[in-house]
Amino acid sequence: MTARPAILTGAAAGGTVPFARPTIEDPARLQEELRAVLDSGMLTDGPRVRALEERFAALTGVNHCVAVSSCTVGLMMVVQAIAPGGEVLVPSFTFSATAHAARWNGATVTFADCDPDTWTLTADQIRSEPDLIIAVHVSGVVADPLGLEKAAEALGARLMFDAAHGAGSLVEVGGDTVPVGRFGTAEVFSLTPTKVLSGAEGGLITTDDAALAEQLRWARNYGNPGDYDTRFAGLNARLSELHAVVALGSLDNLEERVAHRNLVAERYREALGALPGISFQGVPAGSRSSYKDFTVTVEADQFGCDRDACDAALRAEGIETRRYYSPPVHLQAAYRDLPPSSLPTTEALGDRVISLPMWSHLPFDHAERVCDAFVGIHQHAEEIADLVRSGS
Repeated sequence: MTARPAILTGAAAGGTVPFARPTIEDPARLQEELRAVLDSGMLTDGPRVRALEERFAALTGVNHCVAVSSCTVGLMMVVQAIAPGGEVLVPSFTFSATAHAARWNGATVTFADCDPDTWTLTADQIRSEPDLIIAVHVSGVVADPLGLEKAAEALGARLMFDAAHGAGSLVEVGGDTVPVGRFGTAEVFSLTPTKVLSGAEGGLITTDDAALAEQLRWARNYGNPGDYDTRFAGLNARLSELHAVVALGSLDNLEERVAHRNLVAERYREALGALPGISFQGVPAGSRSSYKDFTVTVEADQFGCDRDACDAALRAEGIETRRYYSPPVHLQAAYRDLPPSSLPTTEALGDRVISLPMWSHLPFDHAERVCDAFVGIHQHAEEIADLVRSGS
């Protein structure tokens, strides 16, 4: 038996295990480069942004990369460019920004269920004939790009990927392991602080479509190609040089970041996999997840208490968690005006998921503490369930 969990004893947690922390490998160098940008007087649309675009295009194996102020605005701009209006199909097990991009463009949003193993959209879940499909690399697990491309082609639909979590993820194609970024019409990455590749804020759009890339460059500057005669209603979506400097530093160490996250994930899987009722998101053979997040599901009848009780007990131990994605988007208030959707896998996940601490320099002893907490919660699960149920 382990020590009684803090939720039962009222004992103070022994320090916090943060859910996420940005990783800055060389702060002194970063400060010097930021100072150089400030001294230059060119704070946006300059050489650092161009360098970031060129390096990320080369990394992902595409011809074009367009840097923007956020992944969300990047998604909005791509939807505007390739499928304004019409029906857009999105998985409901995702962050709400995926669907927001379609709704902001006046599109009809249709929600799809997800694969019970990988939690991503697969061709089997496409039950309508949309004009555009937006697939998502959930937590860094790659949605089946070739299967989705084939399905989209058969439907005459466009395909794009919300790759917010995708930097550092790999997928096997034709016997080769390649980075995401080259699939569909475009893929859109996030640079927010919790991501493996971070610029503090920002986004990157990758594509092999030269005409689309040109339109996106106009779109991030109000739809202005440079002569102030705007061609369409664009946005101010430029990425600053300061954010580009941070992202370039992060890009230098992307492989090391992903490698560390995979080691943490391996430790979580090894320790927590021994507990009844704890399951994990599947990573297809030949693929590599970036592990932007590490999420487990809790089956109450096997583990001894449900997700909510387990989550409360983890927090009492000082372990920060999130419930990605609970509720799923189709059940959120912003989309309750739509006809009800029956998405059994998504809804089951929404009731059972807990995302655990995961960051690119997470100490292994923090991961051990999380694992030990789960063991203690399982051993005292019935008592914890009764306590949470009573509201004490």
